[in-house]
Amino acid sequence: MTFVKMILSAPSSPGIYKMYDSAGELLYVGKARNLSKRLKQYIDIEKLEYHKIIMRRKVSKVVWQTTNTESDALVLEQDLIKTLHPKYNIILKDDKMYPYLGLSKDRFPRLYKFREKIKKAKNVWGPFPFVSDLNETIKLVQQVSKIRTCTNNSFAMHSKKPCLLFQMGFCSGPCVIKEQNNREQIDSYKKQVKLAKKILDGNTKTIVSNLTKEMKSAAKSKDFERALKKKKQIVSLQSTVKIASMSKRRTKSVTLGG
Repeated sequence: MTFVKMILSAPSSPGIYKMYDSAGELLYVGKARNLSKRLKQYIDIEKLEYHKIIMRRKVSKVVWQTTNTESDALVLEQDLIKTLHPKYNIILKDDKMYPYLGLSKDRFPRLYKFREKIKKAKNVWGPFPFVSDLNETIKLVQQVSKIRTCTNNSFAMHSKKPCLLFQMGFCSGPCVIKEQNNREQIDSYKKQVKLAKKILDGNTKTIVSNLTKEMKSAAKSKDFERALKKKKQIVSLQSTVKIASMSKRRTKSVTLGG
């Protein structure tokens, strides 16, 4: 099968592709929103970047994997580049490129963003392909679980009066709880942390069910403001996919000739 014929048989799905030379060495890993369209760009060699022109002439085998979304493809591409070190990839080799979301080990844990490389760390989610996705995730988790995101320095400063996030309803104000040393409030915060973990792990079915009951109860009591708030939380949760989990992919390998 010629290179052109192989490219034209690629699926119109998001995913990643790997290109090998005749000796089986991995030359390049790329991602695409539409594999068919992306791979067709390799047909006209002269329009490629210089290093890709050299690489393209060496290609004798292509393997692609489809994913559910372009974001999944981006994360998979990053992982493959960092672990397999393809010869012609000149980007995405920096382990600090994409951000992660972590849950601290403090007495009153907080959500925080960071970019360091992580190996087998607990309570860490990511990497996130887009910072905007990470920020939306933090906002969602705060809306539902109300755990803190402030730094420890800021946390220590607000021992008597909670910050603006508390006033906006995004945080339960553990900075004040720590001073009062109220056991009931401390236990309540622990439950909120567990709730945050469930959301970040994608276990939202029970949470959505409970929120739906609360929404219906509030509507029945004509507390429409509370009912609307619960509805917004439900919509946000339903639009959230499990973070850092890769969807089941279909894999196809094609060996080229000529």
